[in-house]
Amino acid sequence: MKEWCIQVENTNGSGSPLLGRRKEIIYLLITFLFAVFAARLIYLQVFRNDYYRKLALSNRIRRERVIAPRGLIRDSEGEKLVIDTPLYQIRVLPREVRGNEERLALACRWMDIDGEKLSASLKRWEKKYPDGRAMTAVTDADKRQISILMENRELFPFFKLLTKHRRKYLHGSTAAHILGYVGEVTEREVRSSEDIRPGDIKGRAGVEYVYDRYLRGRDGMRLVETNAGGKKLGEYYSYFEDGQLRSKIRPHPPVPGNQLYLTIDLKLQSYVDQALEGRRGSIVIMEPETGRILAASSYPAFDPNTISVGITDEIWSELNDDPEKPLFNRSVQATYPPGSIHKLLIAYIYLEKGYSSRMSDFQSCRGRYKFGNRYFKCWKEEGHGRLELYNAIVQSCDVYFYQIGETLAANTLAEGGTVFGMGRKTGVDLPAEASGLIPDQDYFNRKFGKGKWTRGHLLNCSIGQGDILATPIQLALVTSIFANGGRMVLPHVVDRILDQSGNTVYRGRGRPREIGRLDRNAFGFVRKAMEGVIDEKMGTGRFSRLEGVSSAGKTGTSQNPHGEDHALFVAFAPVESPQISIAVVLENAGHGGVEAGPLARDIMQYYFREIAAGEDQHAENREGKKGRMPEALSPEREVLQR
Repeated sequence: MKEWCIQVENTNGSGSPLLGRRKEIIYLLITFLFAVFAARLIYLQVFRNDYYRKLALSNRIRRERVIAPRGLIRDSEGEKLVIDTPLYQIRVLPREVRGNEERLALACRWMDIDGEKLSASLKRWEKKYPDGRAMTAVTDADKRQISILMENRELFPFFKLLTKHRRKYLHGSTAAHILGYVGEVTEREVRSSEDIRPGDIKGRAGVEYVYDRYLRGRDGMRLVETNAGGKKLGEYYSYFEDGQLRSKIRPHPPVPGNQLYLTIDLKLQSYVDQALEGRRGSIVIMEPETGRILAASSYPAFDPNTISVGITDEIWSELNDDPEKPLFNRSVQATYPPGSIHKLLIAYIYLEKGYSSRMSDFQSCRGRYKFGNRYFKCWKEEGHGRLELYNAIVQSCDVYFYQIGETLAANTLAEGGTVFGMGRKTGVDLPAEASGLIPDQDYFNRKFGKGKWTRGHLLNCSIGQGDILATPIQLALVTSIFANGGRMVLPHVVDRILDQSGNTVYRGRGRPREIGRLDRNAFGFVRKAMEGVIDEKMGTGRFSRLEGVSSAGKTGTSQNPHGEDHALFVAFAPVESPQISIAVVLENAGHGGVEAGPLARDIMQYYFREIAAGEDQHAENREGKKGRMPEALSPEREVLQR
């Protein structure tokens, strides 16, 4: 019994080998766990420090897109026509408004916003865009509205301020149809391109549209540091490596778009716009040798500034539905019967085909010409008497050209126009150019049926009436061809495009090409007759004669079934070394020699006195001052009517 007790006491003592081993295991286990924990901590803090630092930074750094301003547009002398200015928009977040309707009403009262109208617009917006995208509440916020919003950001969390660029057209409606305008991209455009974001601006008309890819710059990026609540703490100027995207992100400024230098001369354009104001129509002035358009005016016009900021549906409907069509660029989109101007081309093709021997059999003009059972009238009721081709052009005798129309086939008549570029687009770098129309045999067969049209249609075509249609830019091109000796040029309004370093990235197209099949004798005859139209005593363009400058041209009066006749006139000057060609079309104005001719004369006088001579203009002219209006034309009207 004693031995047993001693054995038990020894087994439970502190020096038992079993208990010691257990303690060792526990110590080793704890040491191992601490070692693992320490190793993990060292791994995270030391070896993975860079990764988690980047991840934490990327969580509090927000990238913001900085929209690049569009490029400037300048005239041929470098005068600024279009610039970009800052624009501040206030946008409302539809989802943030819910539950804050009273605050929204308060904000509207403080910032002079029509609350009821805004709420109604917001409801329509949410139905159209249920994804919660922001809606513009104020298109162009003033300083007071911006101050109220910035001072009460916590009170009005449903509003956000957005900085954008506004296109500013420095001279209002001057050259509006050439410059065009811009507008926000549509939903379809956003979906179709990865480079376009909602709210971006895109050219919609004029050179703003045609050269949009040159004018658009490269957007920049700003890094902004925020707290956990999303409040901005400041701008982050260094680069960082995005821990999630595993890429380096560096802030960079936006690169503005390229600068467009137009062929337009601002002083001449301003004068032409003023001269045309109040008269529907178009005036195009071109350099015959190069195709550079020095001025192109269309009236009625519009102010692009009313569209560039953001236009309401009401204002857009007013502009778009206006019967005067102020958005319509008559210089390249409108088509008119060319009237007697087309006689130049008919005379050329008649001579080129070798029909001159038949002219001796032509009847005298007694004010009308009988064809079948119908009489075709001449513009001069008492008639011109017996004429040869030269004076028939100079005096614009309709009866003489009726007889040419009776002689030539439909395709031959059409050929006279197509040689000089009629019936097809000129290729001018402006959008929506019309092709015009030069009818041939196939056209008449399609319109009236094969064998169901008569030569009476050809008589109308021979004087530029009937189905023939031309744009003012086409008339200016035809005039330039006669001026430059028979070379086809490409009309253009953009001379060159420069990047921000001053490098030329685009050069305007203007290299002329010879018209290969041109008959020089016939061409020279018609060109000489154009001089007589202005120089001869009985010339229909005698009222457009320039003092001290030789010129050649042709009058035209095209019938209009909906009202007064259209007045047309084309000319080039000086005859010896032409510097400009001009085409004038005045809708419902009457006789071309009375209305369009003298207007062209005054414009050409201004060009040679103020532009070609290089005289310095007063500072007011550099700010877009308009030239003086032509003098009254009533004495000339009385003479021609007599």
